Amino acid sequence: MTLCVSWIRKIDKKEELIFATDSCLSQGERWKHGVKLFELPRKDCLICFAGNTQRTYPLILNLISSIKFDEHLSNPHTDISEILDYLTELFTTICNSITNYSPQKFEEALGFEEKNPSVADFSFIFGGWSWKSNCFQLWTLNYKFEVKAFLPNKIEEDRMTHVFIGDEVEKATELLENEIMSSGKILGKEFDMEPFTVLLKMIRNNDYDSIDGAIQFAKIYPPGFTEYFGVMWPSIDGKKTFLGKDVSFENNPSVKYLDPDTGFIVGEELPINIHNISDQIFGVNLDFINECYPDKRLKNGLSKRAKLNLKRIFQEIAYSEFIKETERVEEETE
Repeated sequence: MTLCVSWIRKIDKKEELIFATDSCLSQGERWKHGVKLFELPRKDCLICFAGNTQRTYPLILNLISSIKFDEHLSNPHTDISEILDYLTELFTTICNSITNYSPQKFEEALGFEEKNPSVADFSFIFGGWSWKSNCFQLWTLNYKFEVKAFLPNKIEEDRMTHVFIGDEVEKATELLENEIMSSGKILGKEFDMEPFTVLLKMIRNNDYDSIDGAIQFAKIYPPGFTEYFGVMWPSIDGKKTFLGKDVSFENNPSVKYLDPDTGFIVGEELPINIHNISDQIFGVNLDFINECYPDKRLKNGLSKRAKLNLKRIFQEIAYSEFIKETERVEEETE
């Protein structure tokens, strides 16, 4: 199966809703590169799943298709509370339409959870930014056999701001409590990257065989914008991965990458000092460099746009130097 987590991250008085999951699919066979975190055809919400892929994949694909071709559902003015209502009804209708499972029982056709026979052995986390409520909202969804319907369970922010689904949820909660206690915070009220750390530890621990594969990771920012991230795997010295699989030269998504051990974005660093600021090196960008590096030291409080421009300038200089060096070597070998 899997372990999925979603939480509201609070940092510097700002909030973002994060989804993270492992990449293991194990419906009779083991896949370590299964996509489990899905962006819907709108930018304010995400959905992920744990459990029986025979049921979850068709449900999610139906949901994506329905939203994509429905003018009302795909309209960002439609609040995610309406999307929740729709997907709950859609998932219920599809599951209740399953046929040809005789002589199996209805419960066996959908798959049932041994620990809790009243629910199916698959579940979902759905959440995003609600413009009507002006806050993040988060739900888990399970199929309940006693009512033959999917019922959403809202994660109330006044009680907790995180949720796990999948395998070893009790152990994950215990590890999270330990992480929070060591940081002096209150469980469920304020998180940084502690749930991510728990997921990482459980993937690396061979005792949890069903939790495996590179971490899939995405954020939702207010007022409703999603961003997917890649992860360096299994550590900063490993390979770039995105949605559970290795990134190649031919398939190289334009995303940022996380160091799994620190949670920091790789490549966001800028040099603190520049010892040689000259027109010969920076040309038309000289004034901008001097503004960003007064006294040849990086200025505090630079905007995100200024940092991106600095990275672009440094990349252009590095490429230019590469071309010059290549031409020099070619001239010497002629």
